[in-house]
Amino acid sequence: MTVAPIGRLSTRLVLERESRAADDSVVWLPAATLYGALAPVSADEAERGAGLGGRARWRIEIRRRTDLSGRDRLRAGARVFRILTVRDADPRRGRLEVLAEEEEP
Repeated sequence: MTVAPIGRLSTRLVLERESRAADDSVVWLPAATLYGALAPVSADEAERGAGLGGRARWRIEIRRRTDLSGRDRLRAGARVFRILTVRDADPRRGRLEVLAEEEEP
């Protein structure tokens, strides 16, 4: 993978972590603000309930951090990205490549 120039990491992202409310419902709490470069990877249809729904996967490049996992998600405004995988994007370990699936509202 070619690492994006630092100026391309221009999309403001909010790292959100899952938490449980008093009634045991899931709530997502902001944990950090990041900047990244988004690139589409694939789009297709998948079964959603009784019908078909769209599914889009994105490659998101961010500065390296050690606390990111598949239990987290990223938000860009109203768009939400569920993290599928996280890996080093360059040999110097300065960036991470996140493969994420955009959630439908």
